[in-house]
Amino acid sequence: MAITMATTNPAKNILTVSGDQLLLDGRAFQMIGGSIHYARVPQAYWRDRIEKLIDIGCNTLETYVFWNAHEPYPGQYDFTGMLDLVRFVELGGEMGLHVIVRPGPYACAEWDMGGIPWWVLNEPGMRLRCSEPGWLRHVETWWRRLLPILEPLQATHGGPIIAMQIENEYGYYGNDRKYLEILRDLMRKLGIDVTLFTSDGAWDPLTLINGGIDGTLRTANFGSDPAARFKTLEQVQPGGPKVCMEFWSGWFDTWGNKEHIKRDAATYAGELDKTLAMGASMVFYMFQGGTNWGFNAGGNLSETFQPFVTSYDYDALLTETGDITEKYRLCRDVIHNRLGTKRDKKEFAPAARRGYGTIALSEHVPLESALSSVCDKVESAAPLTMESLGHGRGFVLYRTRLSKNYRGQNLVIREIHDWCNVMLNGKSVATWYRADPQPTITLEFETDELVLDILVHNLARSNFGHSMHEQKGIAKGVYVGPKLHDERAIFGWENYSLPINDATGLPFVARANMNGPGFYRGTLDITGEPRDTFIALPGFEIGCVLINGFNIGRYWSAGPQKTLYLPAPMLRSGANEVVIFEAVRAGESVTSTDVHDIG
Repeated sequence: MAITMATTNPAKNILTVSGDQLLLDGRAFQMIGGSIHYARVPQAYWRDRIEKLIDIGCNTLETYVFWNAHEPYPGQYDFTGMLDLVRFVELGGEMGLHVIVRPGPYACAEWDMGGIPWWVLNEPGMRLRCSEPGWLRHVETWWRRLLPILEPLQATHGGPIIAMQIENEYGYYGNDRKYLEILRDLMRKLGIDVTLFTSDGAWDPLTLINGGIDGTLRTANFGSDPAARFKTLEQVQPGGPKVCMEFWSGWFDTWGNKEHIKRDAATYAGELDKTLAMGASMVFYMFQGGTNWGFNAGGNLSETFQPFVTSYDYDALLTETGDITEKYRLCRDVIHNRLGTKRDKKEFAPAARRGYGTIALSEHVPLESALSSVCDKVESAAPLTMESLGHGRGFVLYRTRLSKNYRGQNLVIREIHDWCNVMLNGKSVATWYRADPQPTITLEFETDELVLDILVHNLARSNFGHSMHEQKGIAKGVYVGPKLHDERAIFGWENYSLPINDATGLPFVARANMNGPGFYRGTLDITGEPRDTFIALPGFEIGCVLINGFNIGRYWSAGPQKTLYLPAPMLRSGANEVVIFEAVRAGESVTSTDVHDIG
């Protein structure tokens, strides 16, 4: 098997494939890499995480690119701060590592909609991840913005990028080979001339067949039994190199799990030893998982809906907060023993952290008072989806008014995506999560008019399979009636988008016996240099936390995660604004603690 690049550039660190080997500048190369997602780690901590990647014995840094983070709205691009992809790649190169970039357009990665922007769903008839012209038009527009900034970072141009991926795990999704060929050709057209590869699960040959293109390197994703997995890869790519692009170190947590998922460290290190003993190349997935800031967490939609928690700890070799683990130490020993290398005796102390104690939430803005400050009212006959409101994440409030004739009627909400609080004249009467049976809701009220509010939270868009097209909010309407055949639709709605991007301009007032849906504000005072800390929210139900205007993530009493990570770089000496958006009921305070509880 020979895979070459269309370049005559005499640059160094050129990755090619010859037979069953990866070659770097014509010499055998065993890639040992680790996945760190720049968008999940504070920029100030990138160097620390990469130092630990080097210490364990890795020679390669790998990352996905999340399209929807860089282009949250059409034509609005962001490559700053944690999204400074160029700086992340440059830093990996400066620290002596090769870099692999996986630009999608689909990533998966337990990220909202697999990295695809929600707004593509507003195009009628949109079909994702195939050769349909509408989808390809969006992809080309995005790549014409993205790939030119990666072009000069390729090894063929003197940079650290040695390879890039076409799509991701496409064999799990479909069989549109024309689509993959179009992506390959578009990458070449836009200046990408390093080695290209695909990656897919290696349990079924058909997955690897459909997910790859002949003449382009196929790689496998798995976390155990390398002999069996590489045997499947060999069936599809006979005589090719053994490369595991995702060597799974753990797994992800779902809201409602009893506890944080863990994988035995010694068992994992043993599987790594088997993999390296075969001469295979591999990439730890994840080396460090990091955090799903804001509403970036994805989910799975199969038999039930499974949204993922804010922490992306993944039981990886480094914790969410960047500390080394027993898994890290054991894998470090395996790598250096297998390679016959010696490591510096540098030790990494746990990150400095501090609990700052109770943060009183002395100010508030009821949801009703916040509406005019954070969004415009949109009137419609039936409830509108988030997407049709031009709104991708967060919450939507649906409001209608009913006469006394509706007293005693049963209320039915068809396809709530994904959680809601139902309020009658401002009082919460039921909360409902889509994976649970819908509660019985009777329209009981004493006044002549009922104000019916339904506050809906988008917990995640599926990041895998064919459910990513699902729109959020109320998908099929609101009805009254005793059974499906006799249900009557309720028409005449006000729709209010609540993206919860910041709390600027909200009319906060002193809090007085208020604990319902709305915004709550307090101050975290810090003397001296800030330290990492964690926010615990006893007495709160579901919502998110904004620190100095940045949404650090979603919380939910369903668990298993009970605290949110608040890194020191997001804090400052002196006063720090803490704003909680709570959708049901709020406690009097939150707590800054030095202990992270993810279940």
